Amino acid sequence: MSWVGMFPGQGSQEPGMGKELLEKYPELLIDVFDDALGWSLESVISEGDSESIKRTNIAQPYIFAISYCYGLEVLKEYGDPSALIGHSLGEYTALTISGFFDYADALKIISVRGEAMQSSVENSDTGMAAVLTTDLDSTLKEIESLNSQDIEVWISNYNDASQIVISSSNENLEYLKSNSKALGARRVIPLEVAGAFHSKIVSPAKPELATALEGIQIEEGSIPVYMNVDANLANIESLKERLVNQIDNSVLFYDQILKIESEIKPKEWVHIGPGNVTAGMVKKSISSKEIRVINSLESITQ
Repeated sequence: MSWVGMFPGQGSQEPGMGKELLEKYPELLIDVFDDALGWSLESVISEGDSESIKRTNIAQPYIFAISYCYGLEVLKEYGDPSALIGHSLGEYTALTISGFFDYADALKIISVRGEAMQSSVENSDTGMAAVLTTDLDSTLKEIESLNSQDIEVWISNYNDASQIVISSSNENLEYLKSNSKALGARRVIPLEVAGAFHSKIVSPAKPELATALEGIQIEEGSIPVYMNVDANLANIESLKERLVNQIDNSVLFYDQILKIESEIKPKEWVHIGPGNVTAGMVKKSISSKEIRVINSLESITQ
């Protein structure tokens, strides 16, 4: 059976997630994690609250490690998928499952990425919001109009046919929340994130990530991975450059879904990791497809 694996990004975390994996993967989640990053994921799983795990430098390695271990379990059960994708941070999970990165190296890169992104948004007074719309083209035109009036609104994510995520100042987002019609939208929902990711606000994080990637060995992956910045397949030659550019560019997840549907026509789409957000994006984009959510060991065999 042809299937596609999808890995979530930041925002999918919740306190205690992955606790059931500690006994199954102690080497990856305790030994390798502690050695690579110098802090205990086991302690975060046991003691972390919703506020502490919201911080980018904690959330990103945490989500990656848990999603990676669930991914290993899914591949044991289902075999290799036809393709993999990940949403923002989730792209690193997809690339590591495929074999482009070693797990320990990926942890180090993600840690640098998370720290640099967190530093970029500190004191920026910016944020992100989901925009729910029934007419995406109209909403995009309204955003263009706002930008032409020097009201900076950036499109961070193209999630599906009816949802994008925007970034802006918190003042602008608060106004748009109360005046969603200014975007031709049904609702504007502020997100619980530290700042305006995938916008120019985090551009200062790019040199630090580029330096970290320079020292990392990459191999050709064994499973095709479609990438966020252009919805095209990953390759060794351009991988590092595209990951650096991903930081302040839009995540083209909707484009990735449509391209995979066109080129592969998979029988099933499988969300792997905390939450279920990527499953919802596929459902809204190509509603006739079989969609499965794997966010626990029990859900693998259900």
